[in-house]
Amino acid sequence: MTAPAAALTESYKRIAALLEARCGFGQAVQYDRLSAFLADRTAWEQITLADRLDLAGEQDPVWQTLIEAMLVHETYFYRHPDQLAVFAQEIIPELMRRRDGGKPMQVWCAGCSTGEEAYTLAFLLRDAHCPARILATDLSAESVAVARAGVYRRRPGLNSFRAMPPHAWRHFEPCATEPECWTVAANVRQTVDFAVHNLMTPHPPGFSADLISCRNTLIYFGPSGLQQVEAMLVAAARPGAVLLLGPAERLRYTDVFQSMTQSHPQILHWPR
Repeated sequence: MTAPAAALTESYKRIAALLEARCGFGQAVQYDRLSAFLADRTAWEQITLADRLDLAGEQDPVWQTLIEAMLVHETYFYRHPDQLAVFAQEIIPELMRRRDGGKPMQVWCAGCSTGEEAYTLAFLLRDAHCPARILATDLSAESVAVARAGVYRRRPGLNSFRAMPPHAWRHFEPCATEPECWTVAANVRQTVDFAVHNLMTPHPPGFSADLISCRNTLIYFGPSGLQQVEAMLVAAARPGAVLLLGPAERLRYTDVFQSMTQSHPQILHWPR
């Protein structure tokens, strides 16, 4: 015996509301992925799942499975190269001029996925001889594990290296046991710390960022989640900090950050 269609619809709505409340995901963004996640479950199984999710913490395996299903794990090194070129040529020198007593720059890569974004920042800062300590976080525990290992494979079609400039290969070491496989060099990995973090919770304690990269992450959030995340980004930054967003993103609820360049308005800073 299966539940009536109304009960199926109600359980979907309950799970979508939980995802929005806990993770900030907008329901429009959720629709296809959540529908696919629930497709093989009977109506009664969906009701049972909604009940369990309502009571369980985020560390519950069922919650973790659902979170992984909602996220897009596909990314690559040097994504949006035009923006990164401006960042490297204009923004990093400005950040270096602002450094406090020569201390390493504090960088937060929020929504780092499988690590390519965080390591790209590390490569750019290292090429500019800018000492930095990078904290890279993501909601996905599986992605953080991949990022921490720093091992990437080149396959036909979409792969992590598809936009990488030739000079960046110096930041990699070939894997001895597997062809077409490279590991991020140890001296780079040592500058990046990876951790699981939900952007709907307070920013990591004791951290005040000179640079925050949150590219292609805000697109996941609905209005209420976006408002909370923007406030948290402000709280994590220090005056003068730079904020990088994805080319399709913009801030909606805070005017603390202002664009630094007309050509790339998603490169912002907090004016001193």
